[in-house]
Amino acid sequence: GNPSGGGPLLNNYALTLLVLFFLQTRSPPVLPTVARLRDLAGDEDRTVVGGWDCSFPRDVAALEPSTNTESPCSLLSEFFHTFGDFDFPGQVISLREGRALPLPPPTTPEASEGLRLGPLNLQDPFELSHNVAANVNEKTASRFGRCCRDAAKYCRSLQYRRKSSKGRAWGLTRLFQPGAVEPGAASAGAFLISIPLEASGGSQQLCREPSGRGPWFWEVCAAIAFVLRDVLKCSCAAGKPPRAPHEESGLPGDSALSEELPTGT
Repeated sequence: GNPSGGGPLLNNYALTLLVLFFLQTRSPPVLPTVARLRDLAGDEDRTVVGGWDCSFPRDVAALEPSTNTESPCSLLSEFFHTFGDFDFPGQVISLREGRALPLPPPTTPEASEGLRLGPLNLQDPFELSHNVAANVNEKTASRFGRCCRDAAKYCRSLQYRRKSSKGRAWGLTRLFQPGAVEPGAASAGAFLISIPLEASGGSQQLCREPSGRGPWFWEVCAAIAFVLRDVLKCSCAAGKPPRAPHEESGLPGDSALSEELPTGT
């Protein structure tokens, strides 16, 4: 099946095709093109689905073994490098041809209806009129490229190649931590926010402090600002929101939080 996925994110099918395309474009190739697979298919392998030629050899012995000798670590680094600077909106990724086709793509009878082009164009290897990444918007495509560039930079670092002497995450472990290699992001430990509440005080501690501005209150403000700014990528601007009913219960007013949140654009 060719799921398009919900929302603007790359789905698993699209990500798998990107990996296969990358392996097709190595020198020498790790995987053959889909056109080559079709040529190698025997009469018993001929398959047409919905009018599309989906033929490929079912016996792997019919395929020529790859002569590529790149290590897995090298391939992973090169994957990020390749797609970090890839011109996604200006080309069509074709696994049928094993190369990126310029826009507009060549008109062929089997793809007469054309592709739905967008910020990321990834042609289905069999249903040639289908862009499996048509749901991806410009922001997602840009972020994917940025994450690949950051990952490629990390793969060139000593932290990727050498075990940490301080017990910190290194190698693939750190690479697969969400957001670990993006600019401004620290190790996973940075997302553990410690707020010094007294065990016996609980949430009532705030009510016992004049104006609610005890030392731990500012820890809460800093934690909220961190989540908004660094985790959710929001812009935090100083302001004075409407008065809330919590004032009647003795909770602090809005001005304390407004003064703590950093001013943004």
